[in-house]
Amino acid sequence: MKKWVHWSAALMFALAIAGCGGGGGGGDTPVSPTPPSGSAVSQAIASAAASAANDTATNSSASFAVVQQAGVPAVSVASGAPKVNFAVFSNARAVTGLKLADISVAIAKLVPGTSGNPDQWVNYIYRTENATATVGPNGRPVLASARQATTDSKQTDPALAAQQLVLNPDGYYTYTFRTDIRNPAQTSGVAFEPDRTHRIALQLSYTNAAGEVVRVNPYYDFKFDAAGNSVPVTDPSQTRVMADVTQCNGCHERLAIHGGGRVDVQYCVLCHNPGTTDANSGNVLTLSTMVHKIHAGRLLERELEAGRGGERYVIWGYGNGMHDYSEVGFPQDLRNCTACHTGANPKTPQGDNWKTRVSRDACLTCHAANPGSDWYNTHFVLNGNRDPNAAATQMPSSACQGCHVPGNAISPERVHWNQNEENGALYKMNIESAVYDAAARAVTVRYFLSNPANGTAYNLVTSDCTGSGATTACSSNTKFGNLRLYVAYPSMAGQPLGVTEFTSYNNGGSGANVFAYKGTNDGSNHYTISIPLPADTATHVVQGTGRVLTIGQIKEPRLQVKAATDPRPEVAPRELINVVVQNTYADVALTGTLTPRRQVVSNEKCNVCHGALGTTSGSNTLINAFHGGARNTVEACALCHDPNRMSSTVMTNGLALNESYQFKRMIHGIHGNSKRTFPFTHGNPVQGAFNDAGALTTAGTFFADQRVTISGTSTVVITAGTAVAAGSTFETIAEMVTNAARARGYTGAAVAAAENYAAEVAYPQVGLNCDSCHVNKSWMIDRGQVGSVVAKPAGVTDPMRWLVVSPQAATCTACHDSPKAIGHVTSFGNASFGDRTQAQSLQTPETCRDCHAPGVFMGVDIVHGQK
Repeated sequence: MKKWVHWSAALMFALAIAGCGGGGGGGDTPVSPTPPSGSAVSQAIASAAASAANDTATNSSASFAVVQQAGVPAVSVASGAPKVNFAVFSNARAVTGLKLADISVAIAKLVPGTSGNPDQWVNYIYRTENATATVGPNGRPVLASARQATTDSKQTDPALAAQQLVLNPDGYYTYTFRTDIRNPAQTSGVAFEPDRTHRIALQLSYTNAAGEVVRVNPYYDFKFDAAGNSVPVTDPSQTRVMADVTQCNGCHERLAIHGGGRVDVQYCVLCHNPGTTDANSGNVLTLSTMVHKIHAGRLLERELEAGRGGERYVIWGYGNGMHDYSEVGFPQDLRNCTACHTGANPKTPQGDNWKTRVSRDACLTCHAANPGSDWYNTHFVLNGNRDPNAAATQMPSSACQGCHVPGNAISPERVHWNQNEENGALYKMNIESAVYDAAARAVTVRYFLSNPANGTAYNLVTSDCTGSGATTACSSNTKFGNLRLYVAYPSMAGQPLGVTEFTSYNNGGSGANVFAYKGTNDGSNHYTISIPLPADTATHVVQGTGRVLTIGQIKEPRLQVKAATDPRPEVAPRELINVVVQNTYADVALTGTLTPRRQVVSNEKCNVCHGALGTTSGSNTLINAFHGGARNTVEACALCHDPNRMSSTVMTNGLALNESYQFKRMIHGIHGNSKRTFPFTHGNPVQGAFNDAGALTTAGTFFADQRVTISGTSTVVITAGTAVAAGSTFETIAEMVTNAARARGYTGAAVAAAENYAAEVAYPQVGLNCDSCHVNKSWMIDRGQVGSVVAKPAGVTDPMRWLVVSPQAATCTACHDSPKAIGHVTSFGNASFGDRTQAQSLQTPETCRDCHAPGVFMGVDIVHGQK
């Protein structure tokens, strides 16, 4: 965490400020502090160590700032190669015992951009990558060799190595560079410019009092004075901080690259700048280019496949390992630049540069820019007016800034506007009350739709509806015609009610819903409506605690993105777009006392990565994801994706079972594919064992008849049991079905291949932090009592006779799905895996908690590395 302070001649005042975070003063003329006596430095370090605010694990600059404030330059070239002075604070003490192997050091200068290009960090130290002749696109490297920025090298002579990192008696370390950055012969020609802003940064590891290895990247921005000593930079305009690692860690939990030691983007930029290139691919590894293209990888690949100037973004890394990012998708709308960049964060003073200083190199990372792309076709003409012989991609950033002026119709802030998400702030469903009338078998709900910006309530019957009174009809294309209220409740006869689990939607209760516009308006746009519940049957009962949920989206006319002022005009011809609404819920007792379903996860935690559930999927490859944007809360998801939600999708582990799409199992399966042996999918029709790439490892068979609608009739085109050869993929299996259908006269679109989440989704954290999604430590104990349905015997409609995976096993095996894991839960955990009915499972308690309860020797907290 970077915090700036002002240096003072008064040592204790300086220490007090250093306790709030690093940095120092300095005016137009840098002046070095006069070093105090050694005892004063020792006291300063001891005092700073006592302050938790200076702990190196959380304060990225105190390691240098405290030493600098005590009068010892953090960096000095006064006597030759740079000497770096720093302290390490942990658990109220100064860390001793660091070894040379525990540290790597990088240094760079900030060079102002020209021709409209952004300022760039330029490293002083480089290495040469010599490409392997057989490694690269199509088996050949693009470049024979390439220069790459790197850290200072360690001394190889034992005597010199012993002096390269020294612990001083006062409690701080001195690291002496092997590279003399003042000598162009040692810097690949990079000139030493002491008046420019410099950054020193460490890749540091040490062990804290708890025995944990701490990996951090402390850094410090400064200039050199006339004597060659560091003076802190305190003017934010004199540095460059575009993103804060805490924004990265919203999804990544703890960014940890290159073996886990690179954990702060302020360290990354010192090597990942325009001076670094991957020889194998020829790609420049500037951090802005690389990170944007990685997160836009799926979009760029899609544009390539469509012939619209995209690319497959690939980098060959350490050991010639190929990293193909074409399946990586930013898990929200790519136009949400503020997810990573915002000037509102005081730690990122340049965070709003994307709005005001548009650059070619940044923009052409997400936007496909090769010949054939919309961008290329538009800008080729514009660039031709400047230089008819130049490629469109060679247009200088200054030319970009001439058109994309802040405040005009095509300014970055205007064209990155996302109507679906932005206008969602204008609509919020509110439930004022929900009461069940047992005699009428109906839940009466009082509700309204409001504009949170001004508190006004909307009239749900808009001018595009038809009829009046009881005949009022608002179609799905009217503004509010998609808003509904549902009731979910435990519905299985014999279902235990001690823990509320909704089972009604897939057991006779899906009809318990009404359109919101059909309610009675009290004149102030507050509505009342009754939601009838189905009659009890032998298998379906209204009981326990129910939940009224609002779902649906708003229909708005699509508005022009390229508009300089608000309100934005509609596009022509008129087109409708889905806009998310802030949906809500209310619990209601149907029988007995109110026992609300416990909160397991939160929408807020989902939206840290997803921006707004129900909007776009990764890298904008699917607009209005999650049922057209109508299901945008986890509460709504649990309504339909209840334990009875069995998919027609076949498990990919070779078992003759369908996959359960109960919410907990589906979400863990989708996000946990990196832990799975077999991929979690949507739409797989084949029984057989598949690998993560979606290929059969042994021969398989079609699990059920494959039907395609031909001339209005559902027609069997492949019968159940038909063999599928080993090596077949989801794509070739879909081709088999398509070809069989065409042989019977089908002329429609090709049958879609199964969606393989193992190839498309990767949980973005390096480790595993269950609290990233779960609230109140809910992950520690699965309180579920109802199993997840994975098979429905022919003709059996009683959910108690459907085959299930027992509740705790359903959660664990969503990620841990190997035959060994399944064998473990069924033998040691007394769990069922498609071999017991729901009724049998309810009568056969699982014993997983005997070993895996929190705090025991193999507790779920311990095996997941949680505290």
